[in-house]
Amino acid sequence: MTAPASRATAAPATGRLRWFALAAVLTTHCMDLLDGMMVNTVAPVIRTGLHGSYADLQWMAAGYTLAFASLLITGGRLGDIFGRKRMFLAGTVGFTLASLLAGLSVDPQMMITVRIVQGACTAVMVPQGLGIMRELFPPRELPKAIGLMGPVVGTAAIVGPVLGGALATGSLFGPGWRAVFFVNVPLGVVAIVGGWRFIPDVRPADGAGARRLDGIGTVLAAGAMVLVAYPLMQGLQAGWPAWCFVSMAAAVPVLAVLGLHQSRRARTGRVPLIEPGLMRNSRFVAALGVGVLYYLALSGMMLALMVQLQTGHGFTALGAGLAMVPWTLGSAVGSAVAGAVLVRRWGGLRTLQGGLGLLVAGAVGVIAVVSRNHAVTTWQLLPPLVLLGLGMGGVLTPYYNIALTMVSLPETGAASGLLNSVQQLGNSIGVALLGTVFFSRMTDRHGDVDGALQVTFWLAAGLLAAAFATAFLMRGRAAGTRQDHGFPAQPKIPADTRA
Repeated sequence: MTAPASRATAAPATGRLRWFALAAVLTTHCMDLLDGMMVNTVAPVIRTGLHGSYADLQWMAAGYTLAFASLLITGGRLGDIFGRKRMFLAGTVGFTLASLLAGLSVDPQMMITVRIVQGACTAVMVPQGLGIMRELFPPRELPKAIGLMGPVVGTAAIVGPVLGGALATGSLFGPGWRAVFFVNVPLGVVAIVGGWRFIPDVRPADGAGARRLDGIGTVLAAGAMVLVAYPLMQGLQAGWPAWCFVSMAAAVPVLAVLGLHQSRRARTGRVPLIEPGLMRNSRFVAALGVGVLYYLALSGMMLALMVQLQTGHGFTALGAGLAMVPWTLGSAVGSAVAGAVLVRRWGGLRTLQGGLGLLVAGAVGVIAVVSRNHAVTTWQLLPPLVLLGLGMGGVLTPYYNIALTMVSLPETGAASGLLNSVQQLGNSIGVALLGTVFFSRMTDRHGDVDGALQVTFWLAAGLLAAAFATAFLMRGRAAGTRQDHGFPAQPKIPADTRA
């Protein structure tokens, strides 16, 4: 759980200074999301520029999210122990420097290494944002401050693919795909200067500094993820040797040891990496399952579509980014309609399942367009991509709120961190699993990109249908929890998420 911060050692920012501090926090959220959207859009261009393999392309995306997922909860603990301002600045400096090095990469190995460092720094930077907001604003102003996160993140999601494509094609500034990373540098400098100047230096509460990180738990969790992701991404290139399957099987006992370790820490009064009580809440576990399946499908579809458009149909990076605008705009519209109308009329769980249904329909629509047209155009993809966007909005608007109503108030902080980690884990494994299916099919059929995309999207549709079915397990009322399938009467502080 997050330790309360003591305000005795530093006066919080007052008046307009608080809003300057908030701007620094929102800049890092925008920078993180822009980076992810732009890199996903131009990944094929980066692979070509660095003469990398398709496995390298997968690692550019999955290495970042694996590091992010593995260290996200640990990053939040670091803020509790050493102070949120200090960790915010450390993470932002690291992310900015890593972005500069990514833009200067000379081979795929350097790029992948720097992307992993970027993910680790993001895991330190991002979790501090919500805690800093709580320190800056009194309860009556906090919902207004947090409400600004939605427009900022939404704008970044819409602008990211187009900006990334424009930068990669040399339409802006000239360095090509390297500018995708260089654009983070001025944003990072703004966030560092703003954070240093305006975020108050609130010391940890008494005793918080004496807490110790769960280093063993962090290593076990990260190890289990790598044991699954690494063979999935390297197996195709290596010819699927036996070690790939041994590695994936080895993740099971590692997870079992992690569970025992977490239970032992909780019994002895030490802070665990993952709260064991959450794993005994069957409805919350079902919510985690829905999240994993959703992000598995979504990340795999985005990767496959970006590669298919640029490799199979001659789209430039800018053209591919523009083709994604209906998806991102649909997500913004879907979120607004779900929040203003559907959640209150149907309830959060029905809205979530409706969003999953639209995502399945959108995935099948993309398959239909690709199967019927030899030369796919942006206009032909418009209807299914809008459906995918509307479905995303319908899922994300109620999902985190529903999941957090399933746990008791003291467990909310740990649950939020776990939900964020599940998001990044799903993204990582989705790129690894569906990316491997896509590239395997493309290789086996001698460059049949359209056929590879169809197989990948059918698998994604199946994962989304499984998420729809799993969502039924989220129903019911558990004793001691705050059950509400819509939005609560009082504004709830959302989890720190990138989407």
